[in-house]
Amino acid sequence: MFLTKRRVVLLSVMAMAASIAVFITTQNSGGWRLSDYQKQKLIWLSCGGPFLCTDVTVPINYANPGGERIQLSLVKYPATNPKKRLGALLVNPGGPGASGVEYGYAAEYIVSKEILASYDLIGFDPRGVGGSSAERCLKNSETDLLVAANGPPVDGLSMSTLEESSKLLAARCEEKLGSRLKFLGSVDVVRDMDLMRQVLGEEKLNFLGKSYGTYLGLVYTSMFPKNVGRFVLDGVVDPKLSANELNKAQADGFEIALDAFLEDCITKKSCFFQGTLEQARAEVTKIQEQIGSKALPGKDGRSATGSIFVLAMVASLYDSETGWPKLNQALKAVYRGEGERLFDLVDDYVVRDKKGRYPSNENEIAYIVNCLDRTDDASPERLASDAKKFASFAPHFGPYIAWSTLPCHYWPYPPVRPPVELTGSGAPDFIVIGTTRDPATPYAWATEVTAKFASAFLITADGDGHTGHGRGSTCVDSAVDTYLLSGELPERPLRCAL
Repeated sequence: MFLTKRRVVLLSVMAMAASIAVFITTQNSGGWRLSDYQKQKLIWLSCGGPFLCTDVTVPINYANPGGERIQLSLVKYPATNPKKRLGALLVNPGGPGASGVEYGYAAEYIVSKEILASYDLIGFDPRGVGGSSAERCLKNSETDLLVAANGPPVDGLSMSTLEESSKLLAARCEEKLGSRLKFLGSVDVVRDMDLMRQVLGEEKLNFLGKSYGTYLGLVYTSMFPKNVGRFVLDGVVDPKLSANELNKAQADGFEIALDAFLEDCITKKSCFFQGTLEQARAEVTKIQEQIGSKALPGKDGRSATGSIFVLAMVASLYDSETGWPKLNQALKAVYRGEGERLFDLVDDYVVRDKKGRYPSNENEIAYIVNCLDRTDDASPERLASDAKKFASFAPHFGPYIAWSTLPCHYWPYPPVRPPVELTGSGAPDFIVIGTTRDPATPYAWATEVTAKFASAFLITADGDGHTGHGRGSTCVDSAVDTYLLSGELPERPLRCAL
């Protein structure tokens, strides 16, 4: 199951965030009522530079606020011009599983100085993530197995291994988390967001969500439409699609992105292949089939299987500026019979360090949330059928993405869908941004969401890579700034070059 996130690669930022990513166990609330959570007072402490950090307490189960409770980790970059302050702006980078606290530490990189002058920018780790009571289900070696088991059976990855890793994840998460596992989905994260709004003293919630963060935003507009302030949702996930439908669209999106990479690559002398687009596409197919038939030696004793090859391509296609050159170099290394560069891409994507450790539960929580969020048939029979169908239009990615949802077939708890129709009825105008050749969140999702949510305003970013805001387009960024500062939307339609 591929993550949908917009990662800010800043080592100093990541180090600061890691310093506060404390894993907190649950506590009994001592009979608290919901009003007790809403009235709690936050204690903000300095945590480096201008940043302030705190924890907010939330009930594990909102239907039983007197039961177990957990703490969620928050970081704040206070408005630099208090006289112009418009309120708090919550941010989420995606995932599911990516740290909003880590993202919040990148405040100066993700929004403009004008926004930082007018808003307290607040990053939060959703329940079960980072400093918000996160727990690992798997050992590092077991996570390696889970990462490698993204796809159909190939050399080095048998069907029994696929089933084993999927069952192991489900069983270990149930052993570790028990009934808490039922309350880690997006519906409860959205309830947490509204509780944060109240505790922060905000009449309305202002929100910047990227990738999976857009799903949180769309569910919030539907569950709490009267509490919606200024929302910017970038790299939109269609909340109404099933897991199989999402997989189908994402497979097509990565196929389009691969063509964009190849079209760009073959114009350069340094490209791994010289020829036409059709020939380059056939060459990638040839390489993929060869690795699928005979895995390459990889890194740390790991084998670069066909699944690892596809996951490396996925990781690189998120970012045309840095990812494409790395993919080109990895393909050149494959010609030499080397799989190390493939693992360099994969390890960065799944957040695995050089010692083989996973410092977070990001890979596990991605499955936990997705299996709780969406209903669908994830049986081996259904996925095998989908893999064949997807291969007809997405031959490089379709079968792998189809099989990626297998753990959900063994999940111990049923999905938890939002308790309301997902239309955002009654919510004020908000912005959605769709990038035309976005591999992870296809542009079609942005147009479909705009059609389904009456108050959604679409900004089209014409370009490659994942998401459109903060990537150098003055057209996109100025429209977002104007909206966040004044509430004014540009004239329709707005199409920007990226």
